[in-house]
Amino acid sequence: MVVCYADGIFTELEKASLPLSDLAFQRGIGVFETIRTYDGRLMALTPHLERLASSARQCRIALPVPMEEMKNIIREGMRLFGGEGRARPFITGGDVLDRDKGFTQPRFYVFFEPLEAPPERSYREGVALHPVNASRPMSSIKSINYLGSYMPLSEDPEAIEVLYCAGGEVTESSHSNAFMVVNGKMVTAPLDRVLPGTMRGMTLEVALEAGFSTEERCPMVDELARCSEFFITGSVKEILPVVRVGKTTIGGGKPGPVSAHLRRLYLQNLDRWME
Repeated sequence: MVVCYADGIFTELEKASLPLSDLAFQRGIGVFETIRTYDGRLMALTPHLERLASSARQCRIALPVPMEEMKNIIREGMRLFGGEGRARPFITGGDVLDRDKGFTQPRFYVFFEPLEAPPERSYREGVALHPVNASRPMSSIKSINYLGSYMPLSEDPEAIEVLYCAGGEVTESSHSNAFMVVNGKMVTAPLDRVLPGTMRGMTLEVALEAGFSTEERCPMVDELARCSEFFITGSVKEILPVVRVGKTTIGGGKPGPVSAHLRRLYLQNLDRWME
């Protein structure tokens, strides 16, 4: 059962609703986060909610609920849900756009639902991405509007996400940050070009502690053919190897040791980020 928090109460999803006048429906205006649990404990709750607040602020959406209250709502919702799962808090544009003040009557709701993690087969065999010559709109904002990232996937049914490669520069995929391993170095796009992923930061943290060489720049599309590994990171998918980007096979079509080692390190260090 999916639990939902809306209008100040917890209820079953089927009993919750939003008015059709909300600008989330009418104009796709809203922001969200996804926060998973491990053994019932929330992963990086504070960084996720700080990014939610930042996304809202950049969209000129007023913060409808104080940060500490959001934390308490999410903790209580996960307790009611029970078991392993994820919380997805949303802030919508509400019904009002004040040209001077922005979206002044936002709505806040949260889904508490089962965790839909990639199967272990994906870590053993790797996944595919579909490259597009475009950038993710408003890269510093985690917006609810993903239409532009879904449409191109019809061209490659095996791809799980699009990979943004505007002008030959690899930035990020539609739901994840991206890393290339080339010439023995981990390369990932800088924060001024991509969404500041919580998993991106944790991956870099364990990589630096383990002595990996890293570089923050946009990898180039023409480096894909000669890189040894490519992987994406996200709160639910953790560190997921990529073995194909478009028509380019990476690492002989098999996941490499770097992504596997980093995922082990991440899982061994979960306690430092739990809340």
